[in-house]
Amino acid sequence: MEEISKYGKRLHEIIRPDKILLSIRDAARASEVTDTQVRYWIKSGYLSTVKADNGAIKLGIGQIPLIRIIKAFMDEGYTLPAAAEKAQASREIVHSLSKLLLSRLGNIEKTEDGTIFDFGPLDEDPTQHVYGVDAGDQVKFIVQTAEK
Repeated sequence: MEEISKYGKRLHEIIRPDKILLSIRDAARASEVTDTQVRYWIKSGYLSTVKADNGAIKLGIGQIPLIRIIKAFMDEGYTLPAAAEKAQASREIVHSLSKLLLSRLGNIEKTEDGTIFDFGPLDEDPTQHVYGVDAGDQVKFIVQTAEK
């Protein structure tokens, strides 16, 4: 059995979205939109950018899902302002989910039966832990006494 301790914290440090930067062209390609669209959306305030050490304008990798969501809403017929508003709401949900998972994920164990994710103790009973179990064809949550 392989155990990965404090995996959530390590994972967050490895994939820190604020440290992975893309050029406008690369962001456009990754999002299946044009460079011109990305530049317009930046100018209109729908996307945020950072200035790289060399002075180039970059987008954080976290902007890619936002671009894709905006594009999907526009493909459904929404105007850019409406698509951006709906995309922001969707992004807030994704951010909350990410925050939940990364803040609670403690250990991960790989067993011959699958992968077990320890999401930590219950607030009302710290001896009981919430586990997510990926058994290949079935994913479930269980609550049980934590092993020491």
